[in-house]
Amino acid sequence: MKKFNILFKTLIASIAVITFVSCEIDSFAEEDQYSFGEIIAPSNIQISANIIGKDSDNPNGDGSGEVEFTVIADNAITYKFVNNGAESLKPDGKIKYTFTSLGVNSYTITAIAVGSGGTTSSQSITVDVKVTYVPPAALITALTTGTWKISKDEKGHLGVAAGLNSDNKANAANWGAPIPWWWSADPLSKENTAIYDDRYTFSEWDPSTGKGKFSFDVGPDGSIFGKEEPMKADLGGDRGATSTGDPNYEYEYYPYESYDVEFTIAPFTARWDWNQDGEYADTSNGQEIYPGEKIIFSGKGFLGFYVGNQEFFIWERSDKRIRYTTIGFDGNSWHGIIDNIN
Repeated sequence: MKKFNILFKTLIASIAVITFVSCEIDSFAEEDQYSFGEIIAPSNIQISANIIGKDSDNPNGDGSGEVEFTVIADNAITYKFVNNGAESLKPDGKIKYTFTSLGVNSYTITAIAVGSGGTTSSQSITVDVKVTYVPPAALITALTTGTWKISKDEKGHLGVAAGLNSDNKANAANWGAPIPWWWSADPLSKENTAIYDDRYTFSEWDPSTGKGKFSFDVGPDGSIFGKEEPMKADLGGDRGATSTGDPNYEYEYYPYESYDVEFTIAPFTARWDWNQDGEYADTSNGQEIYPGEKIIFSGKGFLGFYVGNQEFFIWERSDKRIRYTTIGFDGNSWHGIIDNIN
C-alpha cells in the first residue's frame, strides 16, 4: 500500500509537469504569432515643381536651372525621385535639381512613393526650364589648363564639418560648412590610402552647350578612397575591398577604373562670407551673402574622397588652387583642396 501511494504521487507530479510544460509551449507559440498588418500601397500621389525665379516675365525660371520638387501621398513610408535614370532616396519627399543644358529644355522627373511591404506608386511631371548662366572665363581657363590633384602637402586638404541645409545656409550651431571645423587632415596624413595618386583633368569645354569633359585617372594603384556606404551603393558593392570598420567605415583602397564623364558649372549662393577675422561667419542677419560656382559631374563623377555626391561647391579659387566642399550621403560637408601640377 505504501509503495502504491508513492507511485500514485509520482504519477500525479509527472502529469502536472507535463501539463505545465505544455501550457508554456502553447504560451510561447501564441507569443510568436506576429502580425505584420495590412499591406497598403500608397495612393493619391501628387508631385509638384517650383521653378526658381518663375514669374509672368520668366515662365521658365530665372536662368539658374534650379527646380524644387515635392511629392506627397497617402500611406507612404518614404519617397524616391528618378532623374534621367538616376534614383535619389528622399524620405521627406523633397529634392532640388540643377539642370545645366543651356536654353529652354524639357525634363521629366518621376516620384515614387514607397509603402508597407515595399509597395510603390509613382507619378511623373515634365518641366520646361531655362538655363542662361555663363561661368566666369577665368574659372574655365584655370580648370582646363593642366592636370589637378589633391593638395597633399597642405593642412586641410581633406576635412569635414556640418552640412548645408536646403537654403544653402550652413548649420551655425556646428560652425557650418565652409571651414572643416570637425576634422582637418594634416599634410601627407593619408599616404596609406589611394587618393594621392589620383589625377583630374578638365578639357573640351563647349560654351554652346555649357559642358566639358572630365577625366579621372586612378593612378598606378588602380584604386580610390572614400566612405564605405556610398561606395557599395553607388559603385558596385565592395569589389573585394576591405573596410576600415568602426568608427570611420572607409575603403582606403577601393578598386576602380579610370573614367571620363561630363562636367558643367552652375552658380550657387551661400549665406556665409568672410568676417573681419578672416573666418567664415553666418550671414543670415543681413551681411553680404557669398556668391560662387559649383562643379557638377555627370554619372558618378567626383573629386577627392568619395561621399556619394556629384556637386562640388567652390569656396576659393585661383589658376593653381581650388578649395571645395560637397555634401555627403550623411548630410555632412566634406572638404577638399586640389592644386594644379602644371
